[in-house]
Amino acid sequence: MTDDRKPAGEYAIQGGAAEEHRLAVLAQVMSGATTRLFAEIGVADGWDCLDVGSGGGQVSVALAGLVAPSGSVTGVDTGETTVRHAAAAARELGVENVHFERADAYALPYQDRFDLAYARLLLCYLTEPVAALRQMAAAVRPGGVVAIEDLFTDTLRSEPAVPALDDLRRIYGATVRAHGGDPTIGPRLPTLFRAAGLTDVHASSVVNELRTTDEKGFLVTLVDSMRTATLDAGAASADELDSMKAGIGAAAEDPGCTFYQARMHQVFGTRAST
Repeated sequence: MTDDRKPAGEYAIQGGAAEEHRLAVLAQVMSGATTRLFAEIGVADGWDCLDVGSGGGQVSVALAGLVAPSGSVTGVDTGETTVRHAAAAARELGVENVHFERADAYALPYQDRFDLAYARLLLCYLTEPVAALRQMAAAVRPGGVVAIEDLFTDTLRSEPAVPALDDLRRIYGATVRAHGGDPTIGPRLPTLFRAAGLTDVHASSVVNELRTTDEKGFLVTLVDSMRTATLDAGAASADELDSMKAGIGAAAEDPGCTFYQARMHQVFGTRAST
């Protein structure tokens, strides 16, 4: 049988320094909700954790603090530059119980090794999210936990309303779908977990407010990061992207405008012990 799926690293979002900054801002916005998720799961000293699609390594470093001093974290991503930058950032912070490796979510080189396998904003870009969940389930020990945070793009909004955000929802969604992903995957996660054989599935959701110019500005950078993929997909023209970016940028500079990040679904389940 021919495997036609794309490698897990072929996202609709382009990398680079600006994208690294966007992900760092996003990590800061989501840090409180993610920390509460780990507390609900029971992550503690001594856990060995896997962060799939670790990007700049912000979550990996945060996890490393939760599992110290005797636990460890392995962050994996497909890009050599991404992995190298994440490792350098961890070294600069003096975090010694985290390391980064190259690996594809569809072919994780681990078996029965971790207490937790986690991914954020990864499955929405994959053509076969259940296949990735099965890989994550195989990577944890029997009784181990798989946890995902992913979005439902259609809930992105602002107060007061900004028409450019409506355009972003539509164009981003079309771009991700054109590359085989699902930008509204969040509500589907419990069903996907069960399809992957995970049990005792827990689900909740959170909406994060974006109030500062920097927080709101990560959506401006997103327009640039998705530009090539959007044009390739025919989801928007260059002029439409420029207009949308200008509208989002103006709203980001307005202190009276609050953005509400697309609803983030937090789901975790357990690998059966037998």
